[in-house]
Amino acid sequence: MRLLHVAPLVLLAACASPAPGARTAVTLTHLGVAGWLLSDGTRSVLVDPHLSRPALGDGVPALPDEQAIARLAPARADLILVGHSHVDHALDAPAIALRTGAQVLGSLSTANLARASGVPAAQIIPVQGGEDYAFDGFSVRVIPALHGALDDKHTCGAGEFIARDVVLPMPMQGYGEGGTFHYLVRLGGHEVLFIGSANFIERELQGLRPDVAVVATGLRDEIHDYTRRLMGALGAPPLVLANHFDDWRAPLGTPLSAGRLADLQAFAREVRACAPATRVLVPVPLQPIGL
Repeated sequence: MRLLHVAPLVLLAACASPAPGARTAVTLTHLGVAGWLLSDGTRSVLVDPHLSRPALGDGVPALPDEQAIARLAPARADLILVGHSHVDHALDAPAIALRTGAQVLGSLSTANLARASGVPAAQIIPVQGGEDYAFDGFSVRVIPALHGALDDKHTCGAGEFIARDVVLPMPMQGYGEGGTFHYLVRLGGHEVLFIGSANFIERELQGLRPDVAVVATGLRDEIHDYTRRLMGALGAPPLVLANHFDDWRAPLGTPLSAGRLADLQAFAREVRACAPATRVLVPVPLQPIGL
């Protein structure tokens, strides 16, 4: 009996990664807090859009501001990525999904919130971390992550979960973390990594080489060698954008305090010290950044 031999080069070619597509113009727009809009003019991906910014007192129901959403959200969107289910990340996602037709992608906790808000099942994508999903013209890798170290490292929020039978509206305290993800979005030949809370699992980021890293800065001092370890894992991205640095309880566009400005300057120095070729930008809300 004769054996059929297949040339190894043929097998290697079949398994090779596809060549990256030509880059097209995309824009990144900071929406305040950890919120972003990534768009190529045809496709739009929202990340943690917190547009309402309501007054959040103990026991006070948190409600989306439909007027703010109508004014600030795009008329149409493809996908809303929710990094975790705290109120300043997840409150507005269901209302924006209902208005724009976007799908909501996030933890089971986030999915439960969307269901309770009336978002159809066809618009809800629950994830566990590790998924790498293709959409029409873009793709999203879901990266298991950790929330920032709240309450001087004494709060571990992953056990705080929004239940399937949640009754809305509920106060801020009802918006449990429910697990945290970062997201790598590939659009128009660009790769943009969104880190919405200042913590990470180093091994989950090893080998990623994003063009842009959107990096949460608040509470990073609670994490050992946060900036150097992050830049090392990502191979010193060409562009770093500060994220989640403003006062999420204050109206959009409120001037930053002296303390927050000093912290952003310190973050920029940290990046330059370990990645001197990396450009660091502090975004201005609602002003698009061209890539």
